[in-house]
Amino acid sequence: METVAYTEKIIEIDGFRIAVKIWGDQSGTPVLAIHGWLDNANSFDKLIPLLSNDICIVAIDLAGHGWSDHRTQDTSYYLWDYAVDALKVIEKLGWKKCIILAHSMGTGVASIIAGAMPNKVTKLIFLDGLGAPFVVEEENIVTEFRKSVQQLKMARKTKLYGFSDPDVGYFKTKEEAVHDRMDNVIGKISYDASLCLVERSLIKVTQGYRWRFDPRIVLSECYRMTEQQAQLFIKNIQCETLIVLGKQGLFADGMYTSRIEQFKNATVHQIDGGHHLHLEEAHRPISTYINQFLKI
Repeated sequence: METVAYTEKIIEIDGFRIAVKIWGDQSGTPVLAIHGWLDNANSFDKLIPLLSNDICIVAIDLAGHGWSDHRTQDTSYYLWDYAVDALKVIEKLGWKKCIILAHSMGTGVASIIAGAMPNKVTKLIFLDGLGAPFVVEEENIVTEFRKSVQQLKMARKTKLYGFSDPDVGYFKTKEEAVHDRMDNVIGKISYDASLCLVERSLIKVTQGYRWRFDPRIVLSECYRMTEQQAQLFIKNIQCETLIVLGKQGLFADGMYTSRIEQFKNATVHQIDGGHHLHLEEAHRPISTYINQFLKI
């Protein structure tokens, strides 16, 4: 298919700015694209040009990511908060309902929306994600809360993870940042995939470059969702769901197979690829699965 041009837009929600990229005719079937942890709206750049021309895709930068605003110090970055933001974006766009395309942590946000408000979502597409990615055992909630508070305090004190003066650079060149992003804790990605994400994650400062995202999103939340809660949201999803998992991705060892059993109507494909398979060569077969699934 032909390359689809996109436009940039800022959507204001109660004074908070959410950056979005919009592909396709806005009269087309609405699709909201939600990226994963530490990524941004560029996450779907390779995939979207291969999708049906009859859809309008709005890819958002989640709060604290990409070009969207950072939250104030008295607020947090919980999945529930991202879900509320996404619902407000849907409302601002004038959509009564939409399809959601999500990757990784984005599937956690999507599962909350589709599980709690099934009338808002007509179909779901999950890419190497099965709902909330970071969960806590119920008996560890107290310990994890204490650890999170201590970790944030230590990060600010030692100026780690980006908690430094805003003009301090972490990389002398953009090339250094690209190579740093290639080797991440979730799994290695290619140079091209890293470059795609870095273009929207990096900011130029006097001393070089630094990450644009809010450093607080690198740390554990004070209160994480439990596995039982994650599955409850999935159990309440009513719409058809397409799930594409990478054979070398997060679920290569069969993790969270119990979650798949909670979906009422899901089609699951496992293909060669890592966690960011939609930014690698696998974006081509993924686009075929999505177009067949949408049948628009």
